[in-house]
Amino acid sequence: MSLWQLAARNLWRSRRRYLAYVASAATAVMIYFLHSALIYHPDVQGGVPDSAAAFVARGLKAANVVIAVFSFGSLLVANAAFVHSRVKEFGLLSLMGLSRTQLLTLILVEGLLIGGVALAGGLAAGLLFLRLFFLAISALFPLQEPIPVYAGPRVWGHTILVFGAIFLVVSVASLRAVVMKNPVQLLRARRQPKAYPTFSRWQAALGLTLCLGGYAWAAVPRPMVVIVGVVPVTVMVTVGTYLLMRAGLVAALAWLRRRERIFYRPGPFLTVSHLAYKIQENYRALGTVAVTLAVILTAMGTGLSTYVVFVQAAVDNTPMAIQLVLPSESDAAAAAARVEAVLEKHGVAGLTYRKLTTRTGKLGENAVTLAPYSLYATIERPRGETLPPVKPGEAILIHPYIPPGGTRPEGPKAAELTVGEERIPLQVWDDMGGRLLNPLPADYTLVLDDSTFAALVERTPAAERLHLALWTGPGWKGRAMEQALKELGPYFFRTYFTGSGPLPFSAKLDAYLGAASALGTVLFIGLFISLVFFAAAFSQIYFRLFTEIEDDRRYFQRLGQLGMSQKELKRLALGQAAVIFSVPFVVGVVHSTFAMQALSTLMMRSVLHYGWMVAAAYLVLYGVAFAGTAQLYWRSLRPGLVLRGA
Repeated sequence: MSLWQLAARNLWRSRRRYLAYVASAATAVMIYFLHSALIYHPDVQGGVPDSAAAFVARGLKAANVVIAVFSFGSLLVANAAFVHSRVKEFGLLSLMGLSRTQLLTLILVEGLLIGGVALAGGLAAGLLFLRLFFLAISALFPLQEPIPVYAGPRVWGHTILVFGAIFLVVSVASLRAVVMKNPVQLLRARRQPKAYPTFSRWQAALGLTLCLGGYAWAAVPRPMVVIVGVVPVTVMVTVGTYLLMRAGLVAALAWLRRRERIFYRPGPFLTVSHLAYKIQENYRALGTVAVTLAVILTAMGTGLSTYVVFVQAAVDNTPMAIQLVLPSESDAAAAAARVEAVLEKHGVAGLTYRKLTTRTGKLGENAVTLAPYSLYATIERPRGETLPPVKPGEAILIHPYIPPGGTRPEGPKAAELTVGEERIPLQVWDDMGGRLLNPLPADYTLVLDDSTFAALVERTPAAERLHLALWTGPGWKGRAMEQALKELGPYFFRTYFTGSGPLPFSAKLDAYLGAASALGTVLFIGLFISLVFFAAAFSQIYFRLFTEIEDDRRYFQRLGQLGMSQKELKRLALGQAAVIFSVPFVVGVVHSTFAMQALSTLMMRSVLHYGWMVAAAYLVLYGVAFAGTAQLYWRSLRPGLVLRGA
C-alpha cells in the first residue's frame, strides 16, 4: 500500500472528525472565489463610468485580505489540534515500521489531500452560486444593466494560488507535533492522567473585574468616553473572557456539585462531573469562539444599525419627492408641465405640485431660505409637530438635521434677519423636525408669516429670486417613479446645471437609493466575511468534540456496561454537547449587547434591538448547525457501545 493510499484511508476513516474543518475551509474558498469574480470582472477592470460595482470591488479586495489572513490562522490552529489528537496513531505507525521520513510524508500528504478536497469543494460551490452572486450585486445597485456572469482564468488562478499556498503552509506547520518526538513519546502523549480542575480565585476575580470594567466603560452615556475606550474595552473583555471561561465555568460546576438535590441524580451527576474535565481541556477554544461570535454579532449589528439609521436620515434630509430650482418663473412653469407629463406617462400617482418663489437671507451667522407659513403648514414633515401660526415680527427657524430625543422648541429667541440692505428684528422659534425643502445652498429655512414673506419677495430684484417647483406626497417610491426620474434627471441637469449655484433637480427616491446602495455595500461585504468567521467559530467547537471522540466513546461504553439505556446515554451525550455549544454563544451575545449599547451612545439613539435581531438570525443558523452536529456526534459514539435496551 502506498503512502497516498494509506493517507486517503486514514482520512476516510476520520471523515466525521474532519467534516467541519473541510466545510469551514471550503466556505472561505467559495467566498474568496465569488469576490475575485467581481474584482477581476472585465467591466470593473475596464473602469466603467459611475459603475457602483467598481466601488464594491475595492471593498471586496480588502475583504479578501481579511478572509485569507483569518482563514490561514484558523486552519493553522485547527490542523494542529487534529494532528495532536492523532499522535498515538502516529506512534503505532512508527512501531509498525514507518520511518520518520515516511511518517512526516504521510502527515504532509494527508494535509494536502484535505486542502485539495476543501479547495475543490469551495470552487464548485462558488461556481454554483456565481449567478446568484452577480444577481445580488445587480439588485443592490441601480445599474443600467445587470452585470454579466464572469469566471475567467484569473479568478480561478488567483483563488487556487492563494488557498493552495495556505493549505501547503498549514500542512507543513502541522509536522511540528511529531517531528521532535520518538515513538514512545508519541504513544504516551495522550495518556497523561487528568486531574480534576481546581478553582482559581485570582483568575475569577481578574476576569470578572476586566469584563465588568469593560461593560461599565462601554455603557457610559458619553460619546467621547466610548470612542476613547474602543481599544481598551476590547482588550479588557477579550482577556477577561479567557480567564472567566475556565474559572467561571469551574465555579458554576462546583456550585452545582454542592447542590445535593440537583447533583445527586443520575443525569446531573454524570453531566457535571464529565463537563468539569471537558471545560478544563477546551476553555481556550470556548473563549476564542465566544470572542469570535461577539465580533460577528457586533459587526453585523453595527452594519444593520448604520444602514437603517442613515438611510432614514437620507430620506428625512430630502422631504420633497421632486424639487426643481429654476432661473425664472417662466422656466418653472414650463418645467412643471414637463414633469407632470412624464409622471403621467409612467403612471406615477400620489404627488401634489406646489410652486414657490422665494429668496435667501441671513439670520445671525446662518444663511436661510425664506418660506411662507402657508407652505410650512401643508407639507408633511419627517418628524415633529407643526408649530402654531406666526405673527408679524415672529418666525420659525427650521434646522436641517433632526436631533434624537424630541423636536419641541425652547424659544422664542431674539434674532435679526438681514435681507439685502434690510434688517428685521424677529422673535424666532426653533423647529427640529427636519428639513422643509430639499438641500439648498442655504441649509436653514426661515418660515415667516405670509404677508411679511410676500412683501420681502416683492421687494427682491428678479435676478435674486429663487423659483422652486415642488412635488410632495406618498407617491415618491416605486418602479414607476424610478423610471420617471431616469428620464427627468438627465434632462434638467443638462438643460439648467451651470456648475454653480443650487442643483436644479433633486428627488427623494434618488437620495434613498444612493444611501441604500452605499450602505448596502457594508452589509453585503460584512455578511460574506461574517460567514467565514462563523464557519471558523463553529468548526472550532465541532473539531473539539470530535478530537475527543475516542475518549468519549470509552466513557459512554463504560456507562452502558453499568446499565444505562440508549435513551439515557443519548440524553447525557447531547446535553453535554449542548452546554459546550451554548456557552460561547450566550457569552458572545452578552458582549455584543454592551457593544451595541456603546454604539447607541455614539448614534445618540437606541440600536440595541438591531443587535438582538442579528443575534436571533445567527441563533437560528447556529441551532441548525448544532442539530446536525449533535446527531453526527451521537452516531459516532454508538459503535462499540454496550447498551441496555438498544
